[in-house]
Amino acid sequence: MSTTLQSRIDALARRDRLQAVIFTVCMWVTILFVLVVAVAVAPTAGIVVALVVSGLLLGLFNTASMVALVRRYAANKDLVYRPDIENLDHMHRERANGRR
Repeated sequence: MSTTLQSRIDALARRDRLQAVIFTVCMWVTILFVLVVAVAVAPTAGIVVALVVSGLLLGLFNTASMVALVRRYAANKDLVYRPDIENLDHMHRERANGRR
């Protein structure tokens, strides 16, 4: 594998990892905001407990799935990113040759 291709694959993997982290942080902020607002208007303590538990489970399962996704992509970088790069290069060559 050429160094340029490997560096492009690594760059795509870094970008995807960063996007996964940003998404996860935004998701937790949103869940916490919804919990704070919902707890403020919840009529009973039982509903508050149900809200908190369900919010935590939602956040934990989504975080776990994001971690699994990042690990899977890291383990199979070549398989995941090589076709995208090759297709993108092919599209650029086609456009340079005047075809769409």
